[in-house]
Amino acid sequence: VQTCALPISGRQPLSEPESVWLDRQIREFRPDLIVSIHAPYGVLDFDGPIPAPQKIGGLVLEPVGVYPGSLGNYGGLQMKLPVITIELREAGRLPPAPEVQRMWSDMRQWMSRQLPPGATAQSTPAQRGG
Repeated sequence: VQTCALPISGRQPLSEPESVWLDRQIREFRPDLIVSIHAPYGVLDFDGPIPAPQKIGGLVLEPVGVYPGSLGNYGGLQMKLPVITIELREAGRLPPAPEVQRMWSDMRQWMSRQLPPGATAQSTPAQRGG
């Protein structure tokens, strides 16, 4: 049996190729908001310079903390971009369609209150081809 020990994080900020790629995408695209989907904690996390949403769908805000090298730390604290992390309850399975629709609706309502005018998407990612 062969094993491979992978480092938990890079030796320094932006030392991993996927981090460099993501940093470049963020800087080129200049988003008003970053949404990250994870599982399986079933909570809503937020990092950033504006007030957090208190809920999105059935997920309630429960900040998980700031971790070096995390997207929330980098985007929310260092780049001053709001980062919503949706921690789904199950990995590999989306919530039922009505819950996904409720989450999308709650996020759009929060965005319309907190983001600058013109920053809110008027369509779903699938409608925009993404």
